[in-house]
Amino acid sequence: MKRISIALVLVGAAAAAMVSSSGSARHAARAQTPAPVAAALPTPSSPGPFAEVRGHDGFWRVAKSDEGVWWFLSPQNQTEFLNGVTTVQPALRGRDPRGPHYLSCDWDGHADGPSLFRWAQHTLSRVQSMGFKNLGAWCNPVLHQLPVAMTQDLNVWHWVPYDARLYSPDWKSNAEVAIREQAMPLRDNHNLIGYYIDNELNWDDDAVGPRVYFDQLPPSDPNRREVVRVIRDTWPSVGAFNHDWSTTFQNWSELENHAKLPIGDKRGYDLLEGRWLAHYAHSYFEITTSLIRKYDPNHLILGCRFRGWAPPEVPEGARGLTDAQSLNYYASDALLDFDTFRMISQRSDQPLIVSEYSFHSLDGRSGDRNLSRFPALVADQQARAAGYRDMTSRLARVPYVIGADWFQWMDEPPSGRFGDGEDANMGVVDIQDKPYESLADAVRKTTPLLNGFHSSSATTHDVTVWRQPPPGARPTQVAGVN
Repeated sequence: MKRISIALVLVGAAAAAMVSSSGSARHAARAQTPAPVAAALPTPSSPGPFAEVRGHDGFWRVAKSDEGVWWFLSPQNQTEFLNGVTTVQPALRGRDPRGPHYLSCDWDGHADGPSLFRWAQHTLSRVQSMGFKNLGAWCNPVLHQLPVAMTQDLNVWHWVPYDARLYSPDWKSNAEVAIREQAMPLRDNHNLIGYYIDNELNWDDDAVGPRVYFDQLPPSDPNRREVVRVIRDTWPSVGAFNHDWSTTFQNWSELENHAKLPIGDKRGYDLLEGRWLAHYAHSYFEITTSLIRKYDPNHLILGCRFRGWAPPEVPEGARGLTDAQSLNYYASDALLDFDTFRMISQRSDQPLIVSEYSFHSLDGRSGDRNLSRFPALVADQQARAAGYRDMTSRLARVPYVIGADWFQWMDEPPSGRFGDGEDANMGVVDIQDKPYESLADAVRKTTPLLNGFHSSSATTHDVTVWRQPPPGARPTQVAGVN
C-alpha cells in the first residue's frame, strides 16, 4: 500500500533512528544510514549452466535456467525462490501517545548500537525459525551486520525537494546524495540482495504527465524543454502537430512560448501522453540506476515497487537498466492477475519480485479495526494462514517470479500507525510480540516446498494460480506461460 508518510519509532523519551513501513522522508532516510557491513563471504565457485545470469560473482544475482525459470542466485551459487518478511523493527509507534505501541520483547528500549545489535540477533533467530529466508524492505539497518539475505529500500524520491521535477538539476543532485549515503556503506556487503529504488510512485498523468512538466514553466526550464523535445520527436513538423491537436501554431517557437500545452484534439494529447511517459520512465531509471552503479557496482537493482499495477511504458523504460521488477500486490482471494504479472515481466525482460503482500482480519489480538481500509481483508486467523500458504505457493509456480515478501513483521498499533493512521492486523506477531501460531506454522510448512514448486514451474500443468485463466488457456497449459 501507499506509504503516505513516515512513522518514527519512539519509546518513552528515546527517539531511535528507525523508520517504519511507511517509507522515509528526507530527514528519516538520513537517520537510516546503514550500519557497518557484515564480513565478506568467500568467493564462490563458478555457477552451474544457465541461459542467462545478471549480477556480479560473489554477490546475489538473478539467473534464468535453460527451461526459462528465473531464480535468485546466492553468493554460494544456490538457486533460491526467496520468501521474506518486511519491517523487522524493534518498535512501531501508534498515533495515540498513550499507546499501546509495538515494542519487541527482545529490545531493552535503548537506541545505542549494542542494544540494537542484541535485539537484532535475537529477533533474526525468531524470524528464521519461522521459515523466512530473507528480510524485505523497511527493516532496521543494524540487521545488515548479520548473516541474512536482505534488501535495502533507497526511497530516492523522498530525498529530493517536494516540488522538484525529474529534469531539474536539484532532483539529480539530491538523488545522488540519497544513493551515495545509503549505498556506499553497503557496496561490499555480500548478504545484501540489492536495492529498491523507490516505493509506490504515482505514474498517473496528473502526477508526471506532460502538462505537469510544461504548463506555467518558463521556456528555459529543463523540464519544459524536455517535453518540447518529445513533441518534436513525435511530430516531424509543426503542421503535423497542428493536424493532430487541431491548433494553428505558425512555428515551434510559438508553441514553446505558450503558457500551457493546448487543449486541442484529445488524440494529439493521448499520443503525447504515451510517448512522454515512455521517455520519462526511461529517464527515471537511467538517472537512478547510473547513480546506484556509480556508488555500488556490485548489487542488484530491484525496481521501484509498483503499487498493484503499472502502465506498460514504465517497466519497458526499465528494460536493460534494472535487474528485476517489483510489485506490491494485495488480493484477498490469494489469486494472481495474469495480465499485470506477465506484462511487467515481458515489457522489462526481467524477473518479478512481489515486494509486499499479506492478509489481515478483524480477530487479531492487537485490536486493529482496519479503519484505513487496507486491502486483502479475510475472515480470521486461519484464513490469513491459508492465504499465506496459497499465495506464496502460487507465486512460486510462476517461472518469472523469484521471490515474495510478507508485509509485515508486527501488527500495526490499534490507534493507527504514527504518521498515516494505517491500522491493520498484518503482523506475524501482535503488538505484544507474540506470534500468530497458525500463520507462523503456515510459513514453516510452506517454505520447504517453494524451491521444488519453482523448479518445476516451467513444466507443471497448472493454471489455478490466476484469477482468470490466461487468454486461450488449456488445462495442460504451463502456469503463466503462453
